[in-house]
Amino acid sequence: MLSTKLVSLVLLAAAVNAEYWIFGGLKPIVTTRLDPVISPNEVSGHVHSVVGASRFKSVYDPDDLLLSNCTTVPVQPDKSNYWAPQLYHQDQQTGQFTPIPTSFNIYYLVRPGPGNVAVKAFPPGLRMVAGNTNRRTYNASSFADQAIDFVCMDFTTDHAGDPDWDERPSFFDHNCPDGMRAQVFFPSCWDGVNLDAPDHQSHMAYPIQNFNDGDCPDTHPVHLVSLFYEMITSVDMFDYWGPGTWVLANGDTTGFGHHGDFTNGWDVDLLQDAIDNCPDANGNVMDCPALAAAFDQQSADACVLETQIVNEEVGLHGPLDELAGCNPLWNGTTGPRPSCAANLTIPALVPVQTSLPTNWTEIGCVAEGPNGRALTGASTTSPTMTRATCVSFCQEKGFGLAGVEYSDECYCDNEMRNAATNTTVMWNECTNHCAGNVNEICGGPNRLTLMFTSNPPSLPTQSLPAGWTALGCLSDNSTRALTGYGFSSNQMTVDSCLSTCASQGLPLAGIEYGSECYCGASFENGLGTPIDEATCSMGCSGDSSSTCGGSWALTAFRSNNTSGVAPSSTSAPSISVFSSAPSSPPTSSSSDSELSAAISSSSDAPPTTFSGATSSSLFSASFAGTSATDSSSSAASVSSAAGPARRYYSPRRL
Repeated sequence: MLSTKLVSLVLLAAAVNAEYWIFGGLKPIVTTRLDPVISPNEVSGHVHSVVGASRFKSVYDPDDLLLSNCTTVPVQPDKSNYWAPQLYHQDQQTGQFTPIPTSFNIYYLVRPGPGNVAVKAFPPGLRMVAGNTNRRTYNASSFADQAIDFVCMDFTTDHAGDPDWDERPSFFDHNCPDGMRAQVFFPSCWDGVNLDAPDHQSHMAYPIQNFNDGDCPDTHPVHLVSLFYEMITSVDMFDYWGPGTWVLANGDTTGFGHHGDFTNGWDVDLLQDAIDNCPDANGNVMDCPALAAAFDQQSADACVLETQIVNEEVGLHGPLDELAGCNPLWNGTTGPRPSCAANLTIPALVPVQTSLPTNWTEIGCVAEGPNGRALTGASTTSPTMTRATCVSFCQEKGFGLAGVEYSDECYCDNEMRNAATNTTVMWNECTNHCAGNVNEICGGPNRLTLMFTSNPPSLPTQSLPAGWTALGCLSDNSTRALTGYGFSSNQMTVDSCLSTCASQGLPLAGIEYGSECYCGASFENGLGTPIDEATCSMGCSGDSSSTCGGSWALTAFRSNNTSGVAPSSTSAPSISVFSSAPSSPPTSSSSDSELSAAISSSSDAPPTTFSGATSSSLFSASFAGTSATDSSSSAASVSSAAGPARRYYSPRRL
């Protein structure tokens, strides 16, 4: 369907020099009522959809824009901003306005005109506007009017020869099955002196022959690279009920008032290099070596605004009863433009990212633990999740570390667990925008946006059952430090382990791997010696705020009611378990037939084993808390050649 899908590409092919590249599918970095060209240092007249550099704000400072951390353009040295008015759908019944999802294709076209003159990069500090927000008519002889038009996209039906589907200067009178393109072609001839003008347009001019190609007039002799926007609007997601269905943020129901703005933030030398040395570029950025070397899609995806937005609703959280600002609907044929109330309140600017609570700081993007969750103390999910929301939750729970992941998940703890560290990875590995604020990043796949407090809240001191004392983190291995009794539970707590050992008349208790409890009268096999406390970093499966050992590391306790015995190097009797699987996960209240591991009457008797573990295994697969096919847990079962099967809680996507 050439007439509706590829009109602009036909124009490209017709150019004398077909060199061009496209930054395609760019998502807005912000949708807000700011326009640093038309309304510097103030709230602008209507809402714009903006792509590009992260330091977009109410005033254009070229030097400040170059300091942007990132841009939604994949070629990161282009710190420019590109914007156009947001398009809304008006509900026929309620009259409410919903923003239509929008993305941009940004074209750079090298068109030297019939004179084949040198094409120059945009000068530092250049800003320009194409189109007129107040226009409601069309002058077919005006290049400025011709430069604004619309394409109705239908990728399945050929509408060639049907004038109702031709590219046009205003909105269509029917829906578009695959969306509508709102197009803006900027003037490419510069006067060589002024970077702006009082009307923001007269320092620029269209070529003599056509709006999209030709020689520059003597008044504007410098031929710049041509800039063209396609704003892709998903109008197909909404019903079409007639004129007034689609409304620009300025109140225009015709489309004639569409326009675009640009502020230059390029590395000018790089742009000039691309213009001069990419003859094979035919749309694909990667065909231009200078640009391909700077291509970084991951940073573009992770980029969020650093500055401020207008403190008002623009429709992102629900339909609007009226458009933001003074923008009554007006098609230009019903008399003068309607007026607004004289006392219209002007909203303030606020930081785009929600501030963290006092004494909390963001560390950055960190990796989850290789053996499971980095933070296991508490967790929650929320469709309104932000960094601050997560911090507040963790703070209320008494934790000093907070991490957000996958946009809406929050995790808390007081230490990094499962071999995770607070060493940051590249910032752009966290790419998920927060569910409650698209202008913030909330982790990524297997990545946390990690925060900590310099004033950690006090946790209540863990109280042990009467007569028990903590021994700290002690050594263990496959020969076992405690050999008298053992059980595993996916609801393991310190209390359940200690009470079970006490019921067996055994004075020593130890927990490891978060869910395994061992009891004994003495520490055997030269084990049970103190090791680094950090080795015991796994939360208890039934109380993640408590520590239940680590990998071959026991969080150990002694009952003062019966004296324990010092570590011994003598061999301990083997432990055997029966192999029948319990009907439900074992708990501390389960019967001995489900939980116990009895001392064999003969030290030569071999222990019961199970697939994937060595003969030194204490637990059969049925005692790992849940069976390997249990769908009630997000844990993944893994086996170790040095010991029993373990169940780690693996990172998930909710």
